[in-house]
Amino acid sequence: MNGVKLSLMKRLLLVTCLSLPLALATFSPSALAVPMPEKPEATAADLTPAVTSSSQIWESVIALPDGRLVLEAPRWLGNPNPQLSIATVGGMPAPYPDADWNATEGDPAKRFVALTSMTRAADGTLWLVDSGVPDREAKPEAPAKLIQIDPATGQVKRSFPVSADALRDGSILAGIAVHEQTAYVADSGVPGILVIDLESGVARRFLDHVEGLTAKRPIVTPSGEVKARDGRPLAIDATLVAISPDGQWLYVQSYCGPLYRIATRLFDDPDSTNTALQESATLWYKTRALGGLTVGPDGTLYWSDVTTGSIDSYTPGRIPHHLITDPRLKWPGGLSLSTTPSGNTLFVPAAQLDQAARFQNGQTTVQWPVTVYSFHVPEDATSDVLRK
Repeated sequence: MNGVKLSLMKRLLLVTCLSLPLALATFSPSALAVPMPEKPEATAADLTPAVTSSSQIWESVIALPDGRLVLEAPRWLGNPNPQLSIATVGGMPAPYPDADWNATEGDPAKRFVALTSMTRAADGTLWLVDSGVPDREAKPEAPAKLIQIDPATGQVKRSFPVSADALRDGSILAGIAVHEQTAYVADSGVPGILVIDLESGVARRFLDHVEGLTAKRPIVTPSGEVKARDGRPLAIDATLVAISPDGQWLYVQSYCGPLYRIATRLFDDPDSTNTALQESATLWYKTRALGGLTVGPDGTLYWSDVTTGSIDSYTPGRIPHHLITDPRLKWPGGLSLSTTPSGNTLFVPAAQLDQAARFQNGQTTVQWPVTVYSFHVPEDATSDVLRK
């Protein structure tokens, strides 16, 4: 009898040993994600005001190597002009690239209609998305377009419409990421990703309505759920995109999270099926509602957490770092990394989007001024050693 029990135990052990490698091989990468540490690595002294506005809600900022800051004040928030401005730290903003591009009337092809996002490419130029939709509940005022600005000259280099074939009824183009001659643009109106050849202007559409791009929960701030004008909880589809420095990985999420990662090679592989593309969207981190997402030269992701008023980082080795939580970070928006030999600095606007008139029964409750903060990034932000 004992021999039978021993034989059975051996067989069970053999099955377990054979099954373990298969289980590990099929283990979801998202299950390996480390929880965000609770203790921040920086202090309030590391967060200082850089530039302020008493009349505009700045949703996004880009730091230029010469120290200037490009500031986006989108129309959909009820902002007065200009939609795009430039300022030095502590200085007064001025329309950018000029007043004509920020005009409210004239040829829509030669002015900003509804800016939704911007990014700085490796060649130093800026790429902007103009959705042509200044009100998410209304029809487009103009075709969507991409605009390239050269900060060295302060001039628009190119502007071209996005092919209507790549859009859907209800499309509202949002976030943009650029690698070499390819732009990846998120559609927040009808969830999907546009892959645009910046030389030819040809746009292709992928991943319509996939889980990783579709909002499954409302946006939450420390004050609670954000409500749309009709009183329903606000949920926005594919909004944020960032690309790894080598161009191999695209990071995407709806405004409310979570964050997904996609291999960019699949967009150009003629043998890739729609199913393969959908299955390639890997849950990368269980983020909350994010106001901004950017990537450093080493591949570390930085994001601004709207739900907690925080800034965090996430290394290529999948180690999270909780950098700071601060009550001044009311709806932290699109952030930008400035890298210098003396250290890294993040610039982030405390946008207070939920206090805009469209979310407060037509009466703004913004606590002026709106401030863009400079944040000294801790050295450990890029470390693959988890800090408890």
